[in-house]
Amino acid sequence: MMEKELKKVSVTIAGTRYEFALEEDFADFILEEFRENEVLLDQDNRPDKLLKAFLKVSKQCFEYDEEINTLIKELE
Repeated sequence: MMEKELKKVSVTIAGTRYEFALEEDFADFILEEFRENEVLLDQDNRPDKLLKAFLKVSKQCFEYDEEINTLIKELE
C-alpha cells in the first residue's frame, strides 16, 4: 500500500502554536473547515472558534451516522 503525502497544518489557539502533519486530502478538508469557521492560520484564535468548528463537523458526522444506520435498517 502506498503511503499518502502529508501536509503540515499550523494553528495558534490562546497563545499556543500547534502543528500537525495530516494526510493531504484530510489537511485540505481541515483547512476549508477553518476558513468557513473563521479560524485564522496567521493569527491567534480564541478557543471558542475552534470549538464551534469542532461541533459543526461533529454534527455532520452524527447526521451521516444516522443516515447510514437508517440505510442499513432498510436493507435488512
